[in-house]
Amino acid sequence: MINAKNIYKSFNKHEVLKGVSLNIKKGEKVVIVGPSGSGKSTFLRCLNLLEEATNGEIWLDGKLLTDVDPYLHDDIIELSNTYKTMRVNAPDRTAQEILNEIKTNKLLKRFEGKDYSAKIKEIRNNEHLDINIARRNMGMVFQQFNLFKNMNVLNNMIYAPVKLKIMTKEDAIAKAKGLLERINLPDKIDAFPSSLSGGQQQRIAIARSLMMNPEVMLFDEPTSALDPEMVGEVLALIKELADSGITMVIVTHEMGFAREVASRIIFMDDGIIKEENTPQEFFSNPKNCRLQEFLSKVL
Repeated sequence: MINAKNIYKSFNKHEVLKGVSLNIKKGEKVVIVGPSGSGKSTFLRCLNLLEEATNGEIWLDGKLLTDVDPYLHDDIIELSNTYKTMRVNAPDRTAQEILNEIKTNKLLKRFEGKDYSAKIKEIRNNEHLDINIARRNMGMVFQQFNLFKNMNVLNNMIYAPVKLKIMTKEDAIAKAKGLLERINLPDKIDAFPSSLSGGQQQRIAIARSLMMNPEVMLFDEPTSALDPEMVGEVLALIKELADSGITMVIVTHEMGFAREVASRIIFMDDGIIKEENTPQEFFSNPKNCRLQEFLSKVL
């Protein structure tokens, strides 16, 4: 469903992501954990282009969301002037050796000839999916609830599907009422965010994302801004969604929740994935020494 290939992200000279690759299958519940500053949230935001990756590619259901990264396509590199010149000047070297050198040393130039440019254009034309269309299938829930403060709950929920003409206002209202019943907040339909608790706001933010019928839900530390007594109600809702079969990618610091919900847990540190495994193996038999140290502190 989602395939992140060799994702790098830098802010000025600070490199936050250093080559993260992750393939997420339909129906998986992938939980990402790690210390603060490890790149977890940045990676999640790169998945739906809230942050633009410096290098690498994001694919959704076989369609490319980012620009083409030529270093991920041997057939593109082989059409470049740089590759052709190196083949002529070093006939004894294998094609793979030359490809590896070009990739390792980032030797491609801005313009590498008409054939090279035409191949990139072909991939863009045939494989690219507009991010605004993709985001209809990728719900995102943030640390800060991001509800529109000047709208009541109902209008917060129906605004996007009606604005984008995904459904009529009448259908959107009916769906919103059903979702509010599902999250046990039907009486808050006319309330404004300022009158709601943090847990209620986050549950409504989740319901708002579900209004778009997404194929995948992205959660960026959804309980980190909540008082401890409100965490449970939000985690219970996310667990209910997980049990329904929707694909999820969750960044969280709640280890017990990760153990219970995840089909696979990813440990990130210093901008890379250092270990990934099933919950049972992840917690009972961690292999990476940095993960062992991390778990000893948080469990």
